[in-house]
Amino acid sequence: MKLKKTAGLTIAGLVVIATLAGCPGKEANDEEDTLNTPVDTADIEVVEPDTGLPVIDTSSLGAGEDPDSVTDTEPKPDPGPDRKAAPDFTLKDMSGKSHTVSAYKGKVVLLDFWATWCGPCKKEIPHLEAIYNKYKSQGFAALGIGLDKESNLERYLSKTPIAYTVLVDEKGVSGGLYGISGIPRTILIDKKGRIAYDHTGYRPGMENQIEQEVTSLLAEEY
Repeated sequence: MKLKKTAGLTIAGLVVIATLAGCPGKEANDEEDTLNTPVDTADIEVVEPDTGLPVIDTSSLGAGEDPDSVTDTEPKPDPGPDRKAAPDFTLKDMSGKSHTVSAYKGKVVLLDFWATWCGPCKKEIPHLEAIYNKYKSQGFAALGIGLDKESNLERYLSKTPIAYTVLVDEKGVSGGLYGISGIPRTILIDKKGRIAYDHTGYRPGMENQIEQEVTSLLAEEY
């Protein structure tokens, strides 16, 4: 009898110890099930921190393409939408070679209408030569239109050569197209073949204005 009582006490003690130790019950199992349940992320919205910086859409970038390397491909505004097309003509130079104004499209072109008997013309030409020599390597061309007899032009140029090409217009074909009524007449044509600037006559210092116009036209992008 003593042995049976001791065994009973031992079993009762084990029950008490197990209760105090807190065996896993339903609540613990529920918590474990919750932790092991996969989370559905379909309805989760990712909110980026507001840095105050513009957001760059990289969806159209190629693989490995740097967003900072993306350039603006939109066409630039036309700086001279109201400019009129320069009348086209073809004349020969002093060596007999033909030159057509439209063939210079893509360059800034200066047309200098002059004659050997025109004093202001001869004063302006050295300044135009200086501008031509300075910018000819940057896409600038100059054509002197001699509204004079070829013999007069030939005689003058033999003594006073001109750096840019001189064309012969004895009949005033180009002069009629451009409505020349007084010389010197200096016309600047933009890269699209349009008249951008038009000057009649010459006064000291005008070459500075013409040079500024030339550099402005050379800087234009379309």
